[in-house]
Amino acid sequence: MRFADKKDILQLSKVRVEQQKDDWQNKYKDKNNLLERTEQYLKLHLNKDLYIIIEEVDNMIIATCGLQVINYLPQCNDNGKEGFICNVFTKREQRNKGIQTMLLKEILKFSKEQNLCEIKLLTDSKEAISLYKKFGFEFDDYAMKLILN
Repeated sequence: MRFADKKDILQLSKVRVEQQKDDWQNKYKDKNNLLERTEQYLKLHLNKDLYIIIEEVDNMIIATCGLQVINYLPQCNDNGKEGFICNVFTKREQRNKGIQTMLLKEILKFSKEQNLCEIKLLTDSKEAISLYKKFGFEFDDYAMKLILN
């Protein structure tokens, strides 16, 4: 287990495409060259405001757990730094081995070291919800969203 770095960008990008196909299944449509856009994004953001912990087997990434750090205008009750858990994926044949538990523990430790005031995530996976609840995550009906396109 380690933090991904620049030499991992191509492989991370391929794993991201695999994750999107797995998540979206028959609704998956690559409208804007996801692989290329992911590579470009990672070149700009990896280890600046996006941190991804990876697990490898034989130098191949088998699992990822990311943290997007977001800085916003502080409020009276927080420091304006929050995290967003993202890019959580384990290859199908490696699931149910405790890998995501291990990666998530490390991301949460890193989040505390970065003095984040809150961590958010989005999921509809029953398995993922069960894992996150074990770490103390709760549902929040405060947020609203507007889809622009």
